[in-house]
Amino acid sequence: MPSSSDAHAAKLTRLRDVAMTVSEPRNAGEIAEAAELSPNTARKYLDQLVETGILETVDVGRETRYTPDRKRQYLDQLRESIETYSKDALANELDAIRDDINDYRLTYDVETPDELRASVGDDGVDAADREQRIRDAEDWTYFERRATMLQEAITLYDSLDATGRDCPGVSA
Repeated sequence: MPSSSDAHAAKLTRLRDVAMTVSEPRNAGEIAEAAELSPNTARKYLDQLVETGILETVDVGRETRYTPDRKRQYLDQLRESIETYSKDALANELDAIRDDINDYRLTYDVETPDELRASVGDDGVDAADREQRIRDAEDWTYFERRATMLQEAITLYDSLDATGRDCPGVSA
């Protein structure tokens, strides 16, 4: 039988997993339902996650909603990339992403994801092609954000090297 601390940790983990994947701020009841916890228990754990800087609160009228701290999430992804991958691996991924973005430009004869989204209204674009364009525009937007993060990770490698600090993803 799991101990009380194991049960607490499992609840907190389940709640954190749900709270970190919301795409827009949610109230404690919505997160509680998705995490299969009571609203009061969820609120207690959500407040702990706010105190530790993992989540932020947004007041909407008289209601408090919770959302991931996007800056912290970004910095965590940046750190994980540096700790997991070599500088060359990051550069190779960046190169592949740039190739994918160039393919979108050539395939659809547009320069931005928004231009691709707007093209769904063009004459001769059938329903299946509209859906594909929307998916490709979403992927393109994600790839642009990922490329920015990879560029920053590569730059951070250089900064860490200049300070003489070890880069965990780099083997000696």
